[in-house]
This record gives sequence, structure tokens and C-alpha cells, in this order.
Amino acid sequence: MKRGWRIGGVVAAVLILASVFVWRGAEGEAEGTVPWSTPRVDRDLEAVLADTLRVLVLEDPLTWEERPKAVSGLEFELLERFAKHLHVPLKAIVMDQQDSMFMALQEGRGDVIAAQWTPHREQRDWVAFSHPYRMVRPVVAVLRPDPVRSVNERDQVLDRPLDTVAISGWSPFAAREYRFLPHGPGPDHLRSVSGVTQEDLLMEVVLGHYPAAVITDARAAHETGRFPVLEFNGPVGPEQPLCFVLRKNAPHLRKSVDAWLKDKKETKARELLMKGYATTIPKPGPLRIRKHIPVEGDSVSPYDAEFQRYAAHSGWDWELLAAMAFKESRFDSTVVSNRGAQGIMQIMPRTAQRLGLDSTHVMGDHIRAAARYLNKLDTMWMRAIPDKGQRLRFMLASYNAGPGHIIDAQRLAEHLGLDPDRWEHNVERAVLLLAKPRYYMDPSMKNGYCKGSQVFHHVRDVIAMYEQLKARRGRRSKE
Repeated sequence: MKRGWRIGGVVAAVLILASVFVWRGAEGEAEGTVPWSTPRVDRDLEAVLADTLRVLVLEDPLTWEERPKAVSGLEFELLERFAKHLHVPLKAIVMDQQDSMFMALQEGRGDVIAAQWTPHREQRDWVAFSHPYRMVRPVVAVLRPDPVRSVNERDQVLDRPLDTVAISGWSPFAAREYRFLPHGPGPDHLRSVSGVTQEDLLMEVVLGHYPAAVITDARAAHETGRFPVLEFNGPVGPEQPLCFVLRKNAPHLRKSVDAWLKDKKETKARELLMKGYATTIPKPGPLRIRKHIPVEGDSVSPYDAEFQRYAAHSGWDWELLAAMAFKESRFDSTVVSNRGAQGIMQIMPRTAQRLGLDSTHVMGDHIRAAARYLNKLDTMWMRAIPDKGQRLRFMLASYNAGPGHIIDAQRLAEHLGLDPDRWEHNVERAVLLLAKPRYYMDPSMKNGYCKGSQVFHHVRDVIAMYEQLKARRGRRSKE
């Protein structure tokens, strides 16, 4: 099973153990000489030009990440440009632990380390650091205030004071000499966690296993669209440089890297590339949720009669069909999504074909097909999710993303120690992770990538609007 799946167990255990120790900064190196203090090979630019540029990487979306039929990662893409500049091939050598990268570099298994590294004072005696390719600042990742409350006290991390803020021992802000700003986490609250990356800690916050974590603003910007449950507070400290690491006996390679990084044309290209890995960080605040459909007069929509007609035959409240239609198309029967979903209920072509629906059918047929599809989904989930209210949420998620992705999310939730039979704060968190290759590329995940943030909001919005319309019916019946 891939490293990503182990964070629910192994990393959680590490976090618990680490929390008993008072923050002492980055993991200290042993006094005196360390095994990786000197190079064990003589390999500089001339050897690279005659061969291959070998880069030691950690699997991380901002360094190197394998995707179906492709490889991505900001640092790797930058070094691809450098290798092209040198007219040599580039080879990634994937490492499991950052702690082992210095030894691999000194032994000549790689020529450059790419691991979002900030120079620490002690390390300058052993290795050389390139000119910085970017600057980063610390932010604190926490779960947003959530209008949908959890029934599980473990998940109510927001009701507890943030007396523990995790920080990776490999963080750019983990050095002993680094000082956070007064409004940042204090030394009594910080807990250094060894053997895990910023990515690992961020996933622990998403899953509700840890209340907060220090990460870079670059990571926050990159991940914000995938994880609507998170907010990022800060910056909470001064900026730090991110550099590549090289052997001290490779001065010509280092000078070549530095000259390339400082080149004005390359600097502009690098800025454009970095924009592709980041968006702006949204302001802190509660999770958004669509609370109502704008209703004027007696009608919810021009199609109330159609919703009522087909709901009566299917066993569903007509308000549910109306809420789904508003979320899917805002009652616009002409909408076609970029994935090909059509009509007021945004039914995918393959699903429409199975339901006997084509683009020539009238409005009522689209609504009838949606009601029939809901019945099929209800039957499919009935045994796995006996609770009717919870089952509705799994059905809506399946309607939006397809049942296969939701089955994957349910399976992933179970492996991560979440409740696979409960949507809120459990499977809805797991479905967010299916946007990340470390999860969706695991062999046990059968349906690949899923834009989990879309599913997350779809279910919450439809449920909120459905409850609004039911409450409206109740008020009208009393009048």
C-alpha cells in the first residue's frame, strides 16, 4: 500500500508520540562529524554534461509527483528546464525520507537534491546550496468553522483550543534559530514531528486527526482549491529561501545552476511556472453553504408541476428534485457542461442512454429520468447505508461524481480510520483526497481522479436547499 495511505495510522501514532515533547526546533544533528559530511565521489558539471543530470526527489506535489501517463512537480519542472538548458537528460531518483538524501547526494546517487530545502547553519559545512528559486512564509492550516456539525467528538477539533500546532522536522521554519512573529505559534504550542512531510501533516488536519499544522504559503496556495475544509492563517513568520542542494566538490555545477536561476529571462519563465502551481489563498472564514433558492410568489420554478408529477411516482419529495435541478442548472434546460452533462438535471450521456433519454426528449422526460436514476442509486446504496438520511447524501454524491468514485471514497475512509457509513466529516473528507495522486493512484482505488471539492459542495448545497424548501412547505401548510 502506498505511503499516502499510511498517514492515517503510522503518522497519527508518530504525532501522538511527538506531542509529549516540548518544541526544540529542527532535529539536531549529532555533535561532530556526520556520515554525510563529505563527498564520496568526484562528479561535477563536466561529468553531468557527458551523462545525465540526476535529481534526488521526495514525492510531493511541489517537488515531484507521478500522475497517470505524466510526471509533475514544480521543482522537477524547474530542473527539467535547467537540464534542457544543458542539453542533457534528466533522471528523477525518488527517495522515501529526506533524512537519507544527504548521504545519497554525497555517494553520487544524485547530483542535485530537490526537496523544498532551506539552508540551515550546520548544513552549510557539509553541502552547497543554490541561489534561492523562491521565498516562502509560514501559515497555519486549520479546519474552517463548519455549519454542519459532526456527531463525533473526535472531529470537533475547532471546539478545542489550538494548544498544539504540528510542524515537520523538515520544514523551512524548523531551524532552532527561526523565530515566528508574536501572533504566530509560540514555542510551548509547537510540536516538531520527525519523519513526515508538510503534505503528511496537512492531510492529518484535513482528516481531523490534528488541530493545526505549519506549512508554507506556497503549499497553502497550491492546495486551497482541493480542500475547502481548510483555512490558512498568516503569514506568521519571516520569509525563508527555498534552494537546491549540491555537493561542495561540484562548484562548476553549482555556479551553472546559480547563473541559470539568476537569468532574467529564466526568472520570468519561473514566475509563470509557479503561477501554474498556485492560486491566491482565500480569506479565513466559515465554510460556504448555499442556504436557499431564491423564491418569489407561490412557485419555486417554472417546472414545479413536472417535479411534483414525477416525484409522486418515484417516492421522493418534489422539493428534492427541485433543489437538484437548481444546483445542477439553475433551472436552465439548455445547459451543457464541459463534460457533456445535459439539460435541467445535467445527466451524463452514458447515464442518459441507460435511462432511455436523449437530447430530443422534453423537459418532463429529463426530470423523470433523474427520478428514476435516484431510485437506482437508492437501491444500490440501501444495504451499505441503512440510514435513509445518510443514504441520501451518498446518492447525491453518486449522482454528481458517479457511484464508482464514491465507493472508492468509502473504501479510503475506512482505511484512514473514518466512518465509511457516514458522509459528513467522514466520507466527504475522504472524497477530497481523491484529487491527489498519492490516493487515487493506489491500486485499490478503481476509478481514478475525482474532483472531490465539487462533490463536497454539491452534497452540502443540495441538502441545504432541500431542507429550505421543505421548511417552506411546512410554513405554507400552517397558513
